[in-house]
Amino acid sequence: MSTDTVELVVDEPSAGHFYWILQKHEESCGEAVVIETAEGPMPSYGAAMMAGIAALQRRADARGAGEPSPIVTVFVDPQDGFGAVKGR
Repeated sequence: MSTDTVELVVDEPSAGHFYWILQKHEESCGEAVVIETAEGPMPSYGAAMMAGIAALQRRADARGAGEPSPIVTVFVDPQDGFGAVKGR
């Protein structure tokens, strides 16, 4: 993974509390470093994902002229069933 890559992760540390996290990987050790996080919990995975995407857009808009666009990756946990209709 490139060290210029920004990852958007949605975490649910407790039931019904979703947080978005923007992170990069340190070049020296490859460990994830948090860049920005949600200020508080979101009510759903989708709401947290959309808020995280908005944060990515704000970072892109704040970029200076001539700076390269960051590579963006999004992790969607297949176990989460994102986009699935509950109860079906």
